[in-house]
Amino acid sequence: MNNCIAAHIIAHSEDCSLLFIKNGETMVSINEHNKRPLASIYKLIILLAYVDQCKKGTIHPNDQVHFSQLKKCWIHWIDPAFLKWYKAIDKEKKIKKECVALNEVVKGMLQYSCNANTDYLLATLGIDTVNKQLVAHHIGDHDPVVPISTSVLVSLKDATINHTPSSLGKVANECYEEMLKGKRIKDLDLNLLNDFDYNRQCRWSDLLPHASVHTYGKIVQKIQDLHKDHREVQEVMDWYSTLKTYKGFTGGMKLGYTPKVFNVALYTRDSSGNEYQLVYFLNNLSIDQKQAVEFASNDFNLNMLKDPLFADQLKNQVDHVHIC
Repeated sequence: MNNCIAAHIIAHSEDCSLLFIKNGETMVSINEHNKRPLASIYKLIILLAYVDQCKKGTIHPNDQVHFSQLKKCWIHWIDPAFLKWYKAIDKEKKIKKECVALNEVVKGMLQYSCNANTDYLLATLGIDTVNKQLVAHHIGDHDPVVPISTSVLVSLKDATINHTPSSLGKVANECYEEMLKGKRIKDLDLNLLNDFDYNRQCRWSDLLPHASVHTYGKIVQKIQDLHKDHREVQEVMDWYSTLKTYKGFTGGMKLGYTPKVFNVALYTRDSSGNEYQLVYFLNNLSIDQKQAVEFASNDFNLNMLKDPLFADQLKNQVDHVHIC
């Protein structure tokens, strides 16, 4: 196949999972139930918690957030997207007296994948509250959601400890809760980032929350249903429909990537009213492979959405496909 993502999935299916659904029918399923590192895909759980608290009236999309609060969560070594987001909303004149609306913070987490926004939202919504979304939506195979900052720092501090995603998540969440109370955690400081080289970034990637594309197929379907009637979702996902690449489609998308992972979770509706969910997780990528699949992702997504023969060809060429 002439798309490098399709070719990679065929050649390395043991490290890949994919689920493609059209109008409720599974069209392609590859290692659907295998849990893999999520990278930033798990920020969709934070979106669900945000929408839930907006519905309850605990928070409001127009609540103002001062940038001093966001900058407390910002570690520029691991969050280069933050400045890009700041410049974009400043250009759009969305910053008033050094404040920005809460829905723009959520949008920055989803569109730009700002880690500072993620950690701020976890503090604002509550880590336990966010993780309760896993129970509320009957998500059983998902590791706990964690703050980006402490997950990185704990993985570096505990470099000799054989953590699992769940055990790292437990420690990272406990440390974050203590830090929010103003407490200092022994040996947990930014100097640890001096050792955050490629190999350690890959180790951290392996310790991020895991889940399956089966689970995220359900999650994006839930968000797609919410998108139809809830302004809170429409406001933070509207950027997807402005992308020229996806002209004629409405929906939302989240990317997740680390040095060795490239993940996509996408829901969309075409001009004929067909609804799609496309989720794929690619793990254990080399540096060159990561660059290639990132470049090819939009082309791959559009081929899956627009060309039934492309999806059929992928399905037929992967040994580990299960047809539902």
